[in-house]
Order: sequence, then C-alpha cells, then structure tokens
Amino acid sequence: MTLPLFFGRPGRRLYGMHHRAQPARDHVLMCAPLLHEGTRCHRALWALAETLARAGVSTLRFDWYGSGDSAGESDELTLQGMLDDLAAARSELSTGTPAAGCRFFAVRGAALPLLAYVRSQGVPARIVLWDPVLVGDELVAEWRQQHAWQLTAAGRFTRGGAVAEPDELLGFDIDGQLLGRLARLDALHMELPAGSEVLLATWDFPPSHRQFVESQQQMGVKVEVVTLDPGDRVDWQDRHAFELQAFPRRSVSRLAGRLAGAVA
Repeated sequence: MTLPLFFGRPGRRLYGMHHRAQPARDHVLMCAPLLHEGTRCHRALWALAETLARAGVSTLRFDWYGSGDSAGESDELTLQGMLDDLAAARSELSTGTPAAGCRFFAVRGAALPLLAYVRSQGVPARIVLWDPVLVGDELVAEWRQQHAWQLTAAGRFTRGGAVAEPDELLGFDIDGQLLGRLARLDALHMELPAGSEVLLATWDFPPSHRQFVESQQQMGVKVEVVTLDPGDRVDWQDRHAFELQAFPRRSVSRLAGRLAGAVA
C-alpha cells in the first residue's frame, strides 16, 4: 500500500510517500538527489520503493523542504534545513519501526547531507549509498559545468546573451550560501559513528569510492561494495539527457534484491 502524506512541524511541512509493507520486516528512509537530479531519479526511486515494499521492506520517500511537493521555495533549500528534514523524516518513520531502526538510503549528492546527519547523531547507522558524490566541491563543479553548457551551447537561447545569475542554478533559484556549504563537505574524511554499516552501490568504483571505503573501514565502519552492471550506468553529466528520466532497470532490480535480503 502506498500512502501519500505530509509531515513535519508547522511552517515546515514535508511531502512524503510511504510505500508500506504488510507486515514490514525492515524500513528504509530514502533521500532523493538534489536539484535536477531529484527529478531525473523520480521514476527509478518509485520503482525501487515499490519493489522493496512488495518484498517486505517499508520505504518512506520524501521531498526536501523547498523541493518537489514539500512546502517552501527552492531558494529555501539549505544544508541545515536538510539535516532538520532528515530528523523529521526519521521521526515520521519511527512509529512501528523495530529497535534496529531504519536503513538510510541516498543517491548522488544526497549522500552529503545524509552522511553529515549520521555523523551529527553519533550513533551507529545502517546506510545505503547509490552512486554517491562524496566530495562537495566536485558536485558543485559538475552542476556549474552543466549549467554553463545549458546556457551557452544547448541551443536553448538562440539569440545568445544568456547570463548565469549567481542565485540561479539549473533552473532553480538557490540560497546564496547553499553551494558553499555543500562544497565544504568532504565525506572522504568524514568520521561516521563506529559500528555503522554502509552498503555502497557503484557502477565503476572510482577512486573517490575506494578512498571512502578504506577510510571508513579504518574507523570501524563496516562497508560492503555492490558492483552494478556497468552497461546500466547513468551518465549524470550527459548534456543531452539533462531533462530525461534516469531509470537503470537492472540496477534497480539488483538493489531491491540486495536490500530485501539484508534485513537486520
């Protein structure tokens, strides 16, 4: 059963979709990517959540404040706000959740606020990262490159003269401090609570992923790497697929099977 809902405190209402399993053997809190990647991943995350629910894993997807169907404007999306949203979503999911808690799930840039949140809580957590960007300044640089290309070379502005505004990125009005704060996040050296468990799903295991795994293992974090079919890989920097849905079916199926079989 899929239940749409609003939750969170007055003045900061968040929209979520609870894909309920009956009965539930485990729970997943799913964080969408940021900006345009959140839109591109919608279908894939919906399919993953539905598949998990059918396998006995209840999943709560939600929109960050200032994005999607949650309250707020896009320029109200902030790093601290995302940490607050994670706390609210975790509280919403807590009713009926077993003592082992939930499994946190993030795609791409959402890994950065999620890992910052887990670090701030200071207690072991179960985390799933799908093709995460783990260095904030690399994520921001990717966005800026994509933005510049869409303005100047994609053929959107045939008369030329398009100028990148400092408070606009990839079609979103943004908070003036958001990019700077994201850029300062570096998960490669972020100390997660000892005893945490991370499942990292990747297509090509780049050096940043390898460094993250080694660093976390040295700090007492259990890390498992799941290698997805490279032929299913999403090229997030493909300038011509900027507005297209990313739905790597084989990867969704592989992840669903792995998570459904990893019940605490």
